[in-house]
Amino acid sequence: MGFNTALSGIKASADYLSVAGNNIANADTTGFKKSRIEFDDIYNTSVLGAGSGNSIGSGVSVSKVSQEFASGNLSYTDNNLDVAIDGSGFFVLDAGIAQSYTRAGNFKLDEDGFLITNSGSHLQGFNAVNGVIGGNLENMFIPTDRISPEPTTEMELKVNLNSKSEDIPPFIKADFDPYDPDTYNYTQTQGVVDANGKTNIVTYYYSKSELPNTYKVNATVNGNLTDDTGAAFLGETFATYNSADGDTDHNGDGTNEQPFELLYLGENEPGVSDIAAGTKAALTVSGTLGGVAVTSTLAPEEVRDSSSVARESFDALNPETYTYGNTRSVYDSLGETHTMGYYFIKQGENNTYELRITMDGEETFSDPLTGEDTRFLEEKTAVSFDAAGNLLGTYRGMPPYDVAQPIALEIKGVDPTNRGRITPLDFTGSTQFALENTDNFEQDGFSAGELQGVSFDRDGFLVANYTNQQTATLGQIALATFDSTDGLLPAGHTSWLASKGSGPADIGRPNSGTFGKIEGGSLEESNVDLTSELVALIEAQRNYQANSKTLETENTVTQTIINLR
Repeated sequence: MGFNTALSGIKASADYLSVAGNNIANADTTGFKKSRIEFDDIYNTSVLGAGSGNSIGSGVSVSKVSQEFASGNLSYTDNNLDVAIDGSGFFVLDAGIAQSYTRAGNFKLDEDGFLITNSGSHLQGFNAVNGVIGGNLENMFIPTDRISPEPTTEMELKVNLNSKSEDIPPFIKADFDPYDPDTYNYTQTQGVVDANGKTNIVTYYYSKSELPNTYKVNATVNGNLTDDTGAAFLGETFATYNSADGDTDHNGDGTNEQPFELLYLGENEPGVSDIAAGTKAALTVSGTLGGVAVTSTLAPEEVRDSSSVARESFDALNPETYTYGNTRSVYDSLGETHTMGYYFIKQGENNTYELRITMDGEETFSDPLTGEDTRFLEEKTAVSFDAAGNLLGTYRGMPPYDVAQPIALEIKGVDPTNRGRITPLDFTGSTQFALENTDNFEQDGFSAGELQGVSFDRDGFLVANYTNQQTATLGQIALATFDSTDGLLPAGHTSWLASKGSGPADIGRPNSGTFGKIEGGSLEESNVDLTSELVALIEAQRNYQANSKTLETENTVTQTIINLR
């Protein structure tokens, strides 16, 4: 009897050594869960199933070698295909015959694009079709095909135009003073002979008003702003000129006015009807100076143009010809990149800006149907803000030349492969605050792209990155939990099988319910504590030696009996 007791102890101690040794051997195995040996004592029982009160134990047996599924530490790696579970759950594997489950996330990509373990089992999850995650559990697949280009079909531009920006030339707020050159932009002189035969010098001063390309006109005679009675030689007068671009028939006479040509000259601030009528009253200076009447008339065609001070014709390469501009990339149907420029030109002081659009440095394209040059954005397009700096809207026509009509911004011919396509440009959220000129531009096109890499996010989504800066969701990892992890059966290769004791797998998605989060680019280390295992080795060795001593003693006693004569 004593021999069996000692032998059971020796065998149990050997098993203890084996369990501790296996834990130590797998201290660096990714996702490994340490084992724990559990012992039961042995007692003989009678037929009735109960031992006597004086029963002596028959030794020890190994009742179970269980595994502890406590999480290991996370170790971050440089491999985007390495994944770890932060929380509960197991990766689901297709091992060919049955599903198995693991915490080891060191996956690889095979030649067919499937994610597999080192032993060849396939990682399972929910693949995406056209970016939509499916509901069927499948082997996770990474398509290596390039993605096709998409042309730009929608654009959004949120811009802030600095309210401190000025028209060119800027509005002169100060009262006119012929002795202060800061109160006017340019002058024009005329010699007039009075009744006494004396030549008087009449000087006309042009000061920029609040309206675009419009100037207030003042006049002096021999430096005097007023005559002997104190009346001004020239009453309030306004002169409005054509812009530097010209090419517009403002008065409807069938002829386009020239750049900087005088369009209006009169005593009132011009309106649309004044420009359309081509109202031009001669500048008349009259009054008495030193008791002598002085009269002078300057015909409209003699009025000097404003080309020396006004803003030059728009040129995308010359920042002085616009208030703010920037360029961004858009795409055609072949995925070719084109540069779209948008430029804002302040018009007067009424919070209005002319908008100009260029594509690859040009404002026009040749219409394939008519062969005519067509603007990407129709001329006279304006953006206006209210007094608080909020966007009022976009318009066609700019006062005082036109009656502004609200429009939806549409850009023609953005795609050279399909010039007929109209691309909307949304200005919602644009402002005019006292901040630096800034903008945020978004568009929906992109070029063709090759697969550059993949990564997992915390929800287990497999995201592909392409060389054209696009991303695509390829799928989502599946996780499994069990009613009792103690019932899982080890299957080798750091994986387990479901059993009757564990219950069936509950399959779900990471970071939902009781399922843990996914940590991409990391691995879960073994949960083996080497210090504890080394102590366990000492305990197992001690137990082994003690049971061996029991066997030795039993042998000595038995030998003594045999030697009796």
